[in-house]
Amino acid sequence: MIAKRSIDARAMAAVAAGYLAGLAAYPKLPGPFLRQQPSARVLVAFTLPTTALVIYALFRSLWRHDPVRSGNGAFESTYQAIVLRVLLFVVALHALVMIELTQVTTAFGVALPGPRTVVVMLGLVMIAIGNLLPRTRPNVAVGLRTSRTLTNPQLWQQVHRSGGYVTVVIKGDVAAVKAATDAGAAAAAQVGQVISVQVIPRPHEGLSILGRWLQ
Repeated sequence: MIAKRSIDARAMAAVAAGYLAGLAAYPKLPGPFLRQQPSARVLVAFTLPTTALVIYALFRSLWRHDPVRSGNGAFESTYQAIVLRVLLFVVALHALVMIELTQVTTAFGVALPGPRTVVVMLGLVMIAIGNLLPRTRPNVAVGLRTSRTLTNPQLWQQVHRSGGYVTVVIKGDVAAVKAATDAGAAAAAQVGQVISVQVIPRPHEGLSILGRWLQ
């Protein structure tokens, strides 16, 4: 319980850090359009932190109302740790955007390679999540969700043990290496596709579960 509260506290701290970064950058956002349109400034400064907050709320709801795991809370800390890493990526991406827009690093004579930095971040988050995948169990939000893996815990563990190693050794490392080359954009697309398959809940599954809960 203490570990779970600690992870929840870190998740909320990450979201709060995103809002603080947006608040700090808000008065310095460039461009006449942003200055003349307060709503646009709000969107630029706070959309990604709000996205992180929605992701956190969605994953919490999916955990509480997941019909597949049926009371199996053995890997709850692992589940929450994966969510935390996703949130940290979104918040770090937001901080990078704020730094780029306000040109904070320019004052120190530092040129930040934004696109390559994003790919490195994707590689790091894939390595972090890949290390956790072998400890997951059947659920509707995280992992390779098929009719066979969801109904066969042993098969789930075999698939995600292998998938976790592959993610760490190949996906994460390849993305980090390619970030230092001219193929960074291709790596970003590749890793983004893997994240959508392994981590982000399928929209129709999430809506279906939430719909049943609200009924």
